Amino acid sequence: MKKVAIILHKNFEESEAIVTIDILRRSNIEVDIYNIDNSDFQEGSHNIIVKTDFKMKNLKVNEYDGIIIPGGPGVNDLFDDQELLNLIKEFNKEQKMVSAICAAPQILGQAGIINDVKIVKFPSSNKYLEKAIIREESSLIDGNIITGTSIGTVVPFALNIIEYLQGKEQKEKIKQQLVII
Repeated sequence: MKKVAIILHKNFEESEAIVTIDILRRSNIEVDIYNIDNSDFQEGSHNIIVKTDFKMKNLKVNEYDGIIIPGGPGVNDLFDDQELLNLIKEFNKEQKMVSAICAAPQILGQAGIINDVKIVKFPSSNKYLEKAIIREESSLIDGNIITGTSIGTVVPFALNIIEYLQGKEQKEKIKQQLVII
């Protein structure tokens, strides 16, 4: 069974996190919910409070196949978070999946892992992305990096994570279950 960690931060985009968790769990991917803060709950950008499973300081890269970072206005508070940047770099160094949606690809840029990598991102989120190859699509897989544009593209984003971890056949199976026309 594949296993991923999703990192929740203050003012994360709730739908980007919850829809991704839901779709991945439908595909039997184990998703552990980590809190970047030292708390059991994290509040999103629309005042929805989510119970988290673990604190980020306890995340061990060798226990996971990938990491997911949702976007939202709270991404701006993540710049220069060395613990998060080091985790992203370690996942990438191990050639494990690193995924980010909306404003969160900027964090991948600051970590220095998307130089010459094709990505998508929220239109106005441009910090640390000078060396990335920016495309206008809903979601992209380039090597071990998966990115999504926004809340409106969270389903293709989650399906691309399934494709990366479990293959195209499983992605199509889940897509049919979700009745995507």
